[in-house]
Amino acid sequence: MTSTVGRRRRWVARAAGLVVAAVALSGCAAIPTSGPVIQGDSVVQGFNAPGLRARGPASGDDPKGIVSGFLTAQAAGPAGDFDVAQEFLTSDDWDWKTQVLVFDGDLDLTYDEEAMQTGAVTVTGSASVVGALDKRGVYTEDVPVTTVVSFGLVRQGDGQWRIETAEDGLLLSQTNFLAAFRSTRLYFPSADREVLVPDERWFPNRTWQTNAVDETLIGPVEWLRGSTDVVVPEGTRLSIDAVTNEGGVVDVRLTDAISLASPEDRALLKAQLEATLFDAVPLTVNLYRGEDLLSTPAGGPVLAKADAVGNEIVAAEGQVLTLETGADDLVPLAPAVSLEGIDATALAQGANARTVVVRDGSDSLLRLPTKNLPGAPLLTGTDLLAPSVDRLGGVWSGPQAQAGALQVVRSDLADPGTPVEVAVPWLAGRSVQSIRVAHDGARIAVVSSDALGATRVDVAGIVRDEKDVPTALSEPFRVGAPIRSASQVVWADETLLAVLGTDEAETSPAVHLVAVGGDTTRLSPVAGATAISAGDGERTVQVLTEDGTLFGRSRSGAVWEKRIEGVALPAFPG
Repeated sequence: MTSTVGRRRRWVARAAGLVVAAVALSGCAAIPTSGPVIQGDSVVQGFNAPGLRARGPASGDDPKGIVSGFLTAQAAGPAGDFDVAQEFLTSDDWDWKTQVLVFDGDLDLTYDEEAMQTGAVTVTGSASVVGALDKRGVYTEDVPVTTVVSFGLVRQGDGQWRIETAEDGLLLSQTNFLAAFRSTRLYFPSADREVLVPDERWFPNRTWQTNAVDETLIGPVEWLRGSTDVVVPEGTRLSIDAVTNEGGVVDVRLTDAISLASPEDRALLKAQLEATLFDAVPLTVNLYRGEDLLSTPAGGPVLAKADAVGNEIVAAEGQVLTLETGADDLVPLAPAVSLEGIDATALAQGANARTVVVRDGSDSLLRLPTKNLPGAPLLTGTDLLAPSVDRLGGVWSGPQAQAGALQVVRSDLADPGTPVEVAVPWLAGRSVQSIRVAHDGARIAVVSSDALGATRVDVAGIVRDEKDVPTALSEPFRVGAPIRSASQVVWADETLLAVLGTDEAETSPAVHLVAVGGDTTRLSPVAGATAISAGDGERTVQVLTEDGTLFGRSRSGAVWEKRIEGVALPAFPG
């Protein structure tokens, strides 16, 4: 089932285990490498949803009322503590940090009233669980799965019912989850230290900035470790389990291990945290070793967030034309880039159309002559994938029928050179429908299917050598679980994919917005959709139909509006 509920940073319904990590993080303490950890009460306050309120058990509550009160107290826990939830239990054995399940719909609780006469009763319910979050705040979407939950209650000596047995962890509705948690983009330097690479997490509203600093110090998720650089010395943690914010200045006090970081690395960490902790208004981060303010070089590194640089290109009138953002007029490149004699089946471009690549038929990639570079053959093969151009000038493709390797060739040099193979063992034996490199050059999205036609959408980190040549992809991280078939994927922003495909509820191809670290939202279908394109932001997503009409999203985003006719192969940079 695909969510269509409104989004907060593209997480609406898929919060099943989200709470697992985020809640766990709300209670974890920093671990210094020397000296004691100082427990702090101050936290940076960001967005706070209206607080949930819980009450303890009331005298005379029946078993169902006790369980309902316990679940309400669970939901209120992340905003404070879980003392109220413990009041519904006969002991303190329950461990809320082990997991959290978020369910879609209603949780109907039932029990056998006749069993109450024995002094012991089991309350059961079924929930449609829609995802999972690990202890570091990493959310993984899943297809809704019906899960049965049960609570064993006993009547105590005073005649009141209490829960004797309950599964560890939290069980929250989507509404309650969204009232307590927020998505947060951690940022890490790319391997070449040129751009910031996002890593989407979920943390409690009350302590999200402290949690974000904790996780930045620990490092990125596993699949991004080979694609990003490490600037924090091992063992560096918060020396006080909080960060403070006074007038837009955030003080981050660290353990002694930070003294091993070079001035450049400290400046990079400062830039990371300022990007990560940004919340509507700019802020400044000060780094401390304990109580000693650490200096960072003046005019230190400025890490940019990577984005699409340039306008969209399309094939029309026998040439490559530019379709400027916000305009509906086609403009020829200067000088004109002809497609005469070419069976153009896909286009791709580098930043500002410095490089323009075309797939000729299905077996050849060509670089088209532009004012920057001469034309040149790039790659030949069988059933080549539509190309994608990364920020370092690499053109990505490879055979659709996979033996476990993609191919990359430089497109920004007069002589493109020899293609290199990028090892992707997990693709062996699969059929790949589409690939797209993120604008940061550190991540790639892949749509593939197995021999039975089962489709999955994955993202993976790009591992490069010391010369920035890609050598391998990391193990995949699956996203877009509700999607059943797909033909194309593009990046719509830093952590959002647009996928043209189908799901159980819609058999006609439609655009699905897939959050990397969040949920999937299906947009209304466009009849005859055959291709999609996207620049920066979900409002830039466009759909091309089989008759050559390009549709864009309306200003409100609610409907599709005809933009231009008679075009083919739309492609933003990337």
